[in-house]
Amino acid sequence: MNSFEVIVVNDANLDICEARNAGIKVASGDVVALTDDDCRPGPEWLTNIWTEFERNSDLVCLEGAVQGGRTYTGTRKYVGCNLSFDRETALMIGGFRSEYAGWRDDTEFGWRMERDTDGRSQFCAAVRMSHPDHPRANIDEDLERKLRAEYPIRYKKILVPDTIIGKLNDWLWRRGIWDYVDSARDGGLK
Repeated sequence: MNSFEVIVVNDANLDICEARNAGIKVASGDVVALTDDDCRPGPEWLTNIWTEFERNSDLVCLEGAVQGGRTYTGTRKYVGCNLSFDRETALMIGGFRSEYAGWRDDTEFGWRMERDTDGRSQFCAAVRMSHPDHPRANIDEDLERKLRAEYPIRYKKILVPDTIIGKLNDWLWRRGIWDYVDSARDGGLK
């Protein structure tokens, strides 16, 4: 694998999109790999990302699997805690849009990478990330409506099947019900 650099952005006075864009702008590599401060990449995370970009010359955006407090298995929602992309392509489409900061900003970015580029986006299960804590984001109904209006076809195809189930699942998860269920599955309540 080639060398890599780590860029940490102090986002105390920035929204998440501004912070990500600042990192993209100062990065010197061709590929940028994002994660969050509460996540832990697998030992082969960077190697697997690099391998996918080397193997697929038209790859512009790569989703990876997430497990732990957050689970994701690649359904074109582009989870920002495990998202890699071609730096120049990301700059060309304008990076992350602050008007979506805090809710589905990563999904919107991924959908623009699909729509506005000549490259390909894909999921790779070998690019794994552990998200040990429950996500800190809360559903923003206004941004959800905005995303649905801006991307009606993608929204209907990708998000609508999860909307009702997702809201119920989110409600149960935020109240610790799934922790209780997981504990019972793991050998009984402790």
